[in-house]
Amino acid sequence: MNQLTPQLTIKGLTLHFGGVTALTGIYLEITRGEILAVIGPNGAGKTSLLNCISGLYRPSDGKIAFEEREITGMAPYQRARLGIGRTFQNIELFKHMTVLENLMLGRHIHLKSGLICSGLYWGRAQREEVKHRRRVEEIIDFLEIQSIRKQPWLKTRSRSTRCSRSRMRCRR
Repeated sequence: MNQLTPQLTIKGLTLHFGGVTALTGIYLEITRGEILAVIGPNGAGKTSLLNCISGLYRPSDGKIAFEEREITGMAPYQRARLGIGRTFQNIELFKHMTVLENLMLGRHIHLKSGLICSGLYWGRAQREEVKHRRRVEEIIDFLEIQSIRKQPWLKTRSRSTRCSRSRMRCRR
């Protein structure tokens, strides 16, 4: 995929809730690295659009493609594996766990170890944790939050938005 190829493409997206139409014929193309804002008054369909993209809602009509792959019918967990997800304004985090531990939770969708391996922490489970910890450390470096990585989330309140966004980055 080159820089000009859209990473996310939405064509004719429509969403109905019974007799109420939340979205009508939405067309959108977003290229890698592009930052857009979805703005509008209450009831304009902003959340409905994000829920369709993340898979929480199934559109009544239209198509959604990510990196030229049709994702309209995919479940939210399948989209999460592609790096598509959403966060909320007041994300619930484990306040007494460190920033690093909370970010590691964002990698849970990539774990493949079974219950026994994970419980005993050997073999595949150990290798997976090392790999995922490396990725989380890269994200911490990218966001320049090294100074708070070992602090409990509770003590990082002033940085909570940056930390919750970093948890979303851990999904990919």
